[in-house]
Amino acid sequence: MRNKYQKIVAVDFDGTLCKDAYPAIGDPLPYSIHYIKELAKDGAILILHTCRNGALLDAAVEWCNERGIVFDYINENVPENVERYGGDTRKIYADIYVDTNAVNPRRTYGIGEFDENIGIFSTAEEIARLELCQTKCLCPEYRAAGMCCDCDVFLALRGYHALQIAEACAAEKKTDPPSGGA
Repeated sequence: MRNKYQKIVAVDFDGTLCKDAYPAIGDPLPYSIHYIKELAKDGAILILHTCRNGALLDAAVEWCNERGIVFDYINENVPENVERYGGDTRKIYADIYVDTNAVNPRRTYGIGEFDENIGIFSTAEEIARLELCQTKCLCPEYRAAGMCCDCDVFLALRGYHALQIAEACAAEKKTDPPSGGA
């Protein structure tokens, strides 16, 4: 049985680890490669989750190995999830899906389970747009495509500002004097 804190990470290949040039392999995307290596260092189980097969899949695996990314599984679930679901289902189970085409509404809109943080994230989004996108965008490809404020750098910065705002709000509530009489 795996360590219950060990995350399972499903990683797409084309357009995620390298620029999309299918069936060829595009230029490496260094930020993504670094991110996956950091997850591996933290003990994550890595699954290559790609539509490539045959010789194209073999080439992708070799390309990753050459860059220091070694996958624990290729297009298959970890054994305990195969047992849990009664077979190796077509959907790869993971705690994290790394795919440039993925959409996570909670992450995109920065809300909590019941929308309780939507105000904090709206404010944090405005700060991050001013601080990053309108002054020193680090993602010229996103900016050129009209998708600025839709990259991992922006989302991380927005998350940072949201945390700072939430902590300031919590501290303010702790220092408020109790209401009511003496």
